[in-house]
This record gives sequence, C-alpha cells and structure tokens, in this order.
Amino acid sequence: MVIDRKLFKDDNVRMFVGVVEAIEAGALRAKGFPFHLNPYEITATELPRDPRVRLVSLTAGELVYLLPREIDLARLQLRRSPKALTLTDGQHFALDLSEWLERL
Repeated sequence: MVIDRKLFKDDNVRMFVGVVEAIEAGALRAKGFPFHLNPYEITATELPRDPRVRLVSLTAGELVYLLPREIDLARLQLRRSPKALTLTDGQHFALDLSEWLERL
C-alpha cells in the first residue's frame, strides 16, 4: 500500500493498494486499486474501483506499507468514521489508518 504525499494543502489523501509486479532501479510496477479520501466527508466506505497499473518511485517520499500476501485486494474497503479510518477486507484483515484523519 502506498500513501501519496500531499503536494498542496487542499489535496485529497490518495492511497494505492496493489501487488508488485516488477521492481527496477528504484521504482516498482504494481497492479491494484486506488482510494481517495475527501476531507469534506465525515463518514464513508470506499470500495475498490477498476484495477489499475501504477508506477511508484521508491525515492519520492511516499509512505509504503507492506501488507500480508493472503489478502484479497478486490475485497478491501476503506471505512471512515469521525474518529477512525480503517483499511479492511471485512473478515480477517484490518489496518488502522486513523493517524491520516489528522492530516486531512
């Protein structure tokens, strides 16, 4: 999972969850799903959209989380409440991302 740096104050927080397909010279290619956090939504559940392929620079300063291999990426959802933000598959996996609510 990659969390993009915000370039401007009003940018939405963007996340990408995917499977690495290749790594070369400080960059990786991953196939997965984008998520966007709108700072004006208090509660929401965001489901994956169509799969995308993304190139990620490992030297650009994005935050990268390693997730367990057994996760079904198509089942992941981003659940948000006023005090919590969680990436979950709705069954066994849940990653607390509440620290990102303060940065919205």
